[in-house]
Amino acid sequence: MAPRTQFKANQVSGFNADYYLGKNLDVGNAFDDWAGQQPMDFAHYVKSHPDLENAWRTTVQEPAYGKYPAETRWSWGEKHWNKHGQGEGRNMAYTLGDNYYVMSKDLANDQSAENAYGAWHFDTSGRNEGRYGTHDAWFNSPGEVTKRDDAAADALKIETDRLAEEDRLFQQGIADAQAAAMQKAAEEAEVGRLLAREQAEAGRLASSRGGGSQTLGASGAATFKGKGLTSSENKRGKGRGTGQLRRPYGASNLSIAAAGKGNQQSTLNL
Repeated sequence: MAPRTQFKANQVSGFNADYYLGKNLDVGNAFDDWAGQQPMDFAHYVKSHPDLENAWRTTVQEPAYGKYPAETRWSWGEKHWNKHGQGEGRNMAYTLGDNYYVMSKDLANDQSAENAYGAWHFDTSGRNEGRYGTHDAWFNSPGEVTKRDDAAADALKIETDRLAEEDRLFQQGIADAQAAAMQKAAEEAEVGRLLAREQAEAGRLASSRGGGSQTLGASGAATFKGKGLTSSENKRGKGRGTGQLRRPYGASNLSIAAAGKGNQQSTLNL
């Protein structure tokens, strides 16, 4: 069996005691259970204090050479601890696992001892259990990187969909405005067409109520156009509603005798 060595938290790379113990409360509970068992190592208690190691060698081990079995460090150390060590406020060695020990004056309330226990736990089992010794190790772990990438992709999709919807609504607004403008133009054109039709009908009705028109021909004959000229129609037109009143071209002679000298006679042809 390999000799035990003192275990310290700083000998484990990639470990931060505050992060690890804060994220893994079960490790802190395990430390409390371990410390409550008071796993003292009296041999390393002697070895860890040079004055005790020297006293044991010079007063116990060396005088016994070849004469009798020397008292072990463990036995001598246990006696020293119970008689002197506790009162002197010396650190005690506590076994940790199969190969290590930690030094502490008050194990149950010693934060440095708990930190060392946490580092030992991470190095011997926590790492293999998928635990992380530091925040950076957790943050850059494959699982966390994948989750962040997925979250970023989801956020990008949401933003892309939002922008696409905004553009769709904008384009729809333009299309609706154009359709409304075209509808309005069509309605205005229809109104204009109906108005023109009404005006034309009104003009036609006004023309039919106002009678005919009268013109004077170049020959001096008065020409009447329109309805109701029955005398002209009976005399000459017979069906076109147009009659002409012309000057008669027959002649009559009217002789008027006037008294005068030489009994001259004046004749007026009518």
